[in-house]
Amino acid sequence: MQSRDLRSKHVPRLLVVDSDPGVTSMMCDNFAVDGYTVDVLTQGDDIYNLDLSLYDLVLIDLSIDNYNGLGHVEQIKQIYGPEEVAVIAYSVRMSPESIIRALNAGADDYLIKPFSIRELKARVRSVLRRH
Repeated sequence: MQSRDLRSKHVPRLLVVDSDPGVTSMMCDNFAVDGYTVDVLTQGDDIYNLDLSLYDLVLIDLSIDNYNGLGHVEQIKQIYGPEEVAVIAYSVRMSPESIIRALNAGADDYLIKPFSIRELKARVRSVLRRH
C-alpha cells in the first residue's frame, strides 16, 4: 500500500490594497478561481491594523491615500523586514523614476496600469516562488 502525503496544501493568501472597486473585484474573482484567498483594503492606512505576516503577498496601488502607497510599502518593509511580506506595487505612473522609487522602497515587483490579469498572475507566482 502506498503512503499518501496527508499534509494540507498551502493556500496562498493575498491582500489587495486599492480603492478602485473594479480593480479589487477583478483581482478577487481571478485569484479565487486559482484557489487563492484574497482580502481587500480600500484605504492604505488600514494595513497598520492587520498582521501582514498572515499574508503571502500584498498587492498595493501606489496612488492609494493621495499617492501615499510608496510610504506604505516602505513601512511594510520596515515593520516586517524584506523577507517576511512580499509586495507587488502598481501604478499608472510610467516613468523609470517611479519604478525605481518603488523598488528602492522595498517592492518585490512593479506593474504599470493598465496590466493584464495574465501578467499579474505570472508576477504573483514569480514573487511567491522567491519568498
